[in-house]
Amino acid sequence: MAKVFAGLDVADRTTQVCVVDNSGRTIFECITDTEPIALVNALKPFRRVLGAVGMEAGVKSAWLYKGLTAKKYPVYCLDPLQTHAALSARRNKSDKNDANGMALLLCRGIFAATYVKSYEARRTRTLLVHRKALQRKAIDVFAALRMTLKSFGASVDIKGKTPKVVMAKRDTEILALAASMLRAHAALKAEYLFLDSMARKQAAADPVCRRLMTIPGVGPLTALTFRAAVDDPERFHSSRNVAAHFGLTPRRFQSGEHDVMGSISKRGDRAVRSVLYEAASVLIAVSKSKAPLRQWATALAARKGFKVAAVACARKLAVIMHRMWITGRDFDASPAA
Repeated sequence: MAKVFAGLDVADRTTQVCVVDNSGRTIFECITDTEPIALVNALKPFRRVLGAVGMEAGVKSAWLYKGLTAKKYPVYCLDPLQTHAALSARRNKSDKNDANGMALLLCRGIFAATYVKSYEARRTRTLLVHRKALQRKAIDVFAALRMTLKSFGASVDIKGKTPKVVMAKRDTEILALAASMLRAHAALKAEYLFLDSMARKQAAADPVCRRLMTIPGVGPLTALTFRAAVDDPERFHSSRNVAAHFGLTPRRFQSGEHDVMGSISKRGDRAVRSVLYEAASVLIAVSKSKAPLRQWATALAARKGFKVAAVACARKLAVIMHRMWITGRDFDASPAA
């Protein structure tokens, strides 16, 4: 029986559906609600002959993927970079054309599927994102207050338990505005500390995170961020691939006689690169460990500079953390013989 292939162009409210046969001819098109049950109903007439259903990886793709796989549909989340490059070759950009293009990619077998994280990993990631958002907003509010008060010769005293505005010439209106900003900052800070406590408790209760925290410089937030981003360590065939997955390996451009090695690619999860860089910085500049990893990193920092050494150390940390997760062994901090 000939197979058919369905492409889904997902938007916030509606999804464009396109089904093609094995020759690439369009046999069905429709627009339906962006809901798993609506997509199941739209594809139901083709269920027995569906070879694959594809959608570009995005904000709602994990939710739709779980809903369709629960009904035994062969669903793939397509790599957004590759899919965008393929669809951009088309003359006209429309939802209808994009759905058709994804269906054709599935039909020809020239697509790359991305890994869809588990519900637990996405929930942890949400906690970390919200924690970081509250932290940034609290910092922004306090910085805005301090900068604007300078034009009035005022400042914020942070020595006590609660910040206070110090003003040589009292201005009730400015003081009222400052009090409002301080209340907003206090509220944001309180909620940030609550989410921070949740994240740290979750890391402390997780055996994988506790094992990763045996590495000098790796704290609960670094371990939890790495755990949520990797989710399933078995999806990487080699630990070296983890560093490349998070954009910590150099970019390379080779064409004919030209072979240029550039800076790191910065692909993948930016939050993971950030926490690994911070952990590497702590390992080099703060930790007193005599582990070979720190000795290597400090020697590299002396030769190449701190930033280069921190990036290289972050790359090694990604590899080591994945290997520890796979093997179930704690970090060996004993000095080299």
